[in-house]
Amino acid sequence: MPKSFIARSAFILCLGLIVAAAAFIGMKYFDQSTATKKTSALIGGPFNLVDHTGKAVSEKDFQGKYMLIYFGYTYCPDVCPTSLTLLSEAMDIIEAKDPALAKLVTPVFITVDPERDTVSAMNDYVENFYPTMIGLTGTTEQVSAAAKSYRVFYQKAEVEDSNEYLMDHSSITYLMGPDSNYVKHYGHGTGPDVMAASMLEILTQ
Repeated sequence: MPKSFIARSAFILCLGLIVAAAAFIGMKYFDQSTATKKTSALIGGPFNLVDHTGKAVSEKDFQGKYMLIYFGYTYCPDVCPTSLTLLSEAMDIIEAKDPALAKLVTPVFITVDPERDTVSAMNDYVENFYPTMIGLTGTTEQVSAAAKSYRVFYQKAEVEDSNEYLMDHSSITYLMGPDSNYVKHYGHGTGPDVMAASMLEILTQ
């Protein structure tokens, strides 16, 4: 791989983390303010996508269960696999403590790169993480609408070789309730112990 691409990748990774940090700080403000209800209205909404088996799905298919949602892409060199691994480890902790509670949560990975993340690519990718994780893709318009509902930033990074492009994107994991409403969010790098403890507290309320 050309050194210029590696250097550019490192720069884009740092930029992505800065964007994620800024988004996280903003979300922390909402968590600590009296505007919790307003925040709930801002995060989440209807979506129409395709899962990693080729089935058309919407937010209605998850009614009655919590969704642990992360937006990323399968070609992501570092941030996405790290976040999805931490998410999966948190789910492992919850399952070890109470398998019934773990079954209340569906981990969901939504791509921000539908051009490359086909159903087949998503199917191969989610196999590397928590067993019940669902990968969602769709048309460019469908993905854009879903990301907009969750206030997710993403854009294609400009590179000389279009086949090696990266995606700048925010890195936040959202916990949505059985009614599809926002419950909690976790910033990039949140440890599995912290995430699991938080989720267990919510799930047992």
